[in-house]
Amino acid sequence: MTNTAEIIQFPRREDVDRPDPERSGRGPQVEDGYTRIANELLEQVMAAPLTLREMRVVMAVIRLTYGWNRKQARIPGGLLAKLTGMPATKASKAMAALVAKNVVIRHGGSRSPVSLNKHADQWILATPERKTPPPKQAKSAEIDQTGQSEPKGYDSYQNGKSECYQNGNASKDRKDKPLLTTFEGDSDSAPNKPKPAAPKKTAKAKPTALDLTNLPNGVSEDAAKAFIDHRKALKKPLTQRALMLALGEAVKASEAIPGMTPDQAIDETILAGWQGVKAQWLINRLGGRGSQPQRNDGRMGFAQPLPVGSYGTNDLELPEWARD
Repeated sequence: MTNTAEIIQFPRREDVDRPDPERSGRGPQVEDGYTRIANELLEQVMAAPLTLREMRVVMAVIRLTYGWNRKQARIPGGLLAKLTGMPATKASKAMAALVAKNVVIRHGGSRSPVSLNKHADQWILATPERKTPPPKQAKSAEIDQTGQSEPKGYDSYQNGKSECYQNGNASKDRKDKPLLTTFEGDSDSAPNKPKPAAPKKTAKAKPTALDLTNLPNGVSEDAAKAFIDHRKALKKPLTQRALMLALGEAVKASEAIPGMTPDQAIDETILAGWQGVKAQWLINRLGGRGSQPQRNDGRMGFAQPLPVGSYGTNDLELPEWARD
């Protein structure tokens, strides 16, 4: 028995030696390659609530599997980044998220081939919650047939009634806004918050007029008025009690200093610029004479000579004007 082999001649492809088509001036053509996918699966992919990055990775998986007429393919990170136009790290994270959602099935370890799960009922997808603000409602209150405004605190999107989600009070957007009027001409029934009362400024007490009827003995009304005006000029107005104490000190000074009257004590105080009358201050100011006898010449203050014997041992040493 002889061993013979049969040679089968396959038909030659006509496009083997055909050059690549010129792409200048024409768009993509199906003859250059296409991806075959069931319409039902494509529609399920389109309706899936995936992020933009996840959708781009899904399209890359479809391209590398169904685009090559195969169910699964090994997709390196660099190729996935090139097809999706994303950084490799973000593309890998999106692929891992799709595997966790069971949209993409990985057949083995981290570098194993992947395929698109054709059973959409096995996909683990959660519909994202849309945070939309509630629609704005009309702020005017409607009046029923009885003439009273209907209670607030409910939603009505058809008849324009007011809306409040907590306690029926006016919402925050009505703060500091003028009240609206209803179609019957009544003002809105929302109560106005009373403004806090501004603290009243305490008025300064006006100085009362001083009583000059009961002045101490020896103090004239003119001297008392002069001292009152002196204190006003110093912006230190007197009270009735302070006036009487100052005039009493003037009387004490007149009793301690020979030849000085209470009016003169007040005049000395004004000339010195003092705020008050003090008997001891006047005694010190006038040389500490105290209750020494006064000479007959009537001279006062520092011009009055000292007593006899203060200038020497006898009267011959006294100055001429101080001799008797």
